[in-house]
Amino acid sequence: MTETSSVNNSGLSGLIPRGSLGLKLLLVCLLVLLMGIPLLMVAGLVAERQSRAASVTAEIGGRAGGVQSLGGPMLLVPYQRPVEITDDQGRVQRRIERGSFVVFAETGSADANLTVQDRRRGIYRAAIYTAVTGFQASFRVADALEGVDESYRFDWDQARIVMFVSDSRAIRNAAQLNFADGRSETFEPISDLSVAAPAPDYSRSGIFSTPAAPLPGNLQAFAAPARLAGGPRDFAVETQLELTGAQRFSIAAFAQDTTATIRGDRTDVGAEGYFQSSEALSLDDRGFAVSWRVPFVARGLEKAADLNGLDLGAAASRDMAVSFVSSDDIYQGVVRAVRYGIMFIGIVFLATLIFEAVSGKKAHPAQYILVGLAQCVFYLLLLALTELIGFTPAFLIAAAATVLLLSFYAGSSFRSAPAGVRALAGLSALYGAMYVLMTLEDYALIAGSVVAFAVIAATMIATRRIDWYGRGVAR
Repeated sequence: MTETSSVNNSGLSGLIPRGSLGLKLLLVCLLVLLMGIPLLMVAGLVAERQSRAASVTAEIGGRAGGVQSLGGPMLLVPYQRPVEITDDQGRVQRRIERGSFVVFAETGSADANLTVQDRRRGIYRAAIYTAVTGFQASFRVADALEGVDESYRFDWDQARIVMFVSDSRAIRNAAQLNFADGRSETFEPISDLSVAAPAPDYSRSGIFSTPAAPLPGNLQAFAAPARLAGGPRDFAVETQLELTGAQRFSIAAFAQDTTATIRGDRTDVGAEGYFQSSEALSLDDRGFAVSWRVPFVARGLEKAADLNGLDLGAAASRDMAVSFVSSDDIYQGVVRAVRYGIMFIGIVFLATLIFEAVSGKKAHPAQYILVGLAQCVFYLLLLALTELIGFTPAFLIAAAATVLLLSFYAGSSFRSAPAGVRALAGLSALYGAMYVLMTLEDYALIAGSVVAFAVIAATMIATRRIDWYGRGVAR
């Protein structure tokens, strides 16, 4: 029995000699996979902190009005209309249908100026702005209603100019509607957040509403009398609205042909929304400016429509917007770094193994584990510092500390100052490549693929003469 065991052991050692580089390579690959466990823990922590940041940022911003969407002047005209309905028994019944028609301005413009500041809670912050927006709108009512079914009977005495906003609590001025002929009216809220014909159970002199055709739940409407007694006529209005909000500001394309400009005193901003800006966002020492032009065809809505068949949410969602960097955006670089963590830990392990092969010095598996854990701690440092000082300075500090620690450890472990210097140079280049990879965003995948291919190619070239069954370089 003992003899058989001895023979079997001898045969196995003949295939993979004890202490061979091939066996060591398999062990290193296993250690790389094991390093995925602490990396998963770090990834979970990043996700938790990112969620916490988003929650606190939304809470801070919510007190200032939150994300604001602003809709400019639209004309709302109530109507009555006789309709015929056939019941289950085939009998035809006549009734009066009530509703409202929305008429969009022929041309409209909006000019918004934003003053932005950071409001903080602990390490979290939200971009809070005060927006002063001037609107101008020109209506050609008769042209817009041309071709409408003659059964509609419009009540021009009750016509209203309507606007909407995401959170009216953030409005900071008593909004006045000014007409071209010198008249002015004061906007008043529509209490149930809708803009349609009077409900049977709700009536208020001069202001009316009903749930028949409500605005989206996140929008609140307010209205002022249009004074169109006697029938439709052309007119122009202007108004100015001051309100606060957070993180994102948008203006709906409220007219058939809409132009909009948004300016502000910050540079960490991006232009977005349903429509692409007509000019690239410009940045200078004073802040940013971006403009849009949305012609009638691009807007994709009729000149006028019955609210019973039109979703005003469509008009609200077709917007022009700017957004500011939010707290959770700073985590994106950390997320990308952790995502490529296994690859970079594997690169360091491979470099160490190659150094063993060419120098004849040996590293214990426990030393590999310590090196891997030090790299995992790098991601913890990166996360903690990013929350305080931002990604770039955090990366520089965490990378410098990790590179110096690993270089010192390499020089001490191999009892070789040149080994420490080579480790310092190699790790500096590696973490520099990692930073470039983390900041490329859209090109991160191709960059990571190139880095991985280059490392594998370099490893194959460097080890092409190694006898993986033996202890060194082949003769």
